[in-house]
Amino acid sequence: MVYSEFPVEQLARLASSPFQVGFARQAIRMLEPSEAIAYDATQDGLLMRAHNEGVLGGPAASLRDLYRDALVLRPPQVRYITLDGRPYEPIMGLRVRTVPCYWDDVRADLASRETTLLEEQATLRVCTLRAEAPLRRLLGYAETLARLSEGTALCWIGLDRYVPMAGPPDSWAA
Repeated sequence: MVYSEFPVEQLARLASSPFQVGFARQAIRMLEPSEAIAYDATQDGLLMRAHNEGVLGGPAASLRDLYRDALVLRPPQVRYITLDGRPYEPIMGLRVRTVPCYWDDVRADLASRETTLLEEQATLRVCTLRAEAPLRRLLGYAETLARLSEGTALCWIGLDRYVPMAGPPDSWAA
């Protein structure tokens, strides 16, 4: 299946197992089903596809609790799609809310990530913005935002659309 509504994926493997499909099938039975994530048992391990990177956190934590040091989690990757032989990349909608003392740092970081600012509001107590950016530039953003705001900022990231790319991506996932 294409799973175009799930633009990010992560592979989980069991380090000690030569039978990754068996591990993946067992893991799927133990994980909580959700409309925000799809699981596939593959020869390479458990492939988790999700609405955004944050959704992968819950299943990843559950797998770490179950398998501890035997679990190998690869970093999340962007899932590109092909339509009529042409690659398309996911563009994500982004909302950020923080207090004014972190605003300049948050805005500077987003500017470095090829974001397009759609709306911005700032008051004496809270600053918010709406933007969009390629998912490839937003991977890891939640951790960066937490670091920039000492854990106080909030962000929401969701798929907006896919856009054509000039050439194939560096990592071809779908």
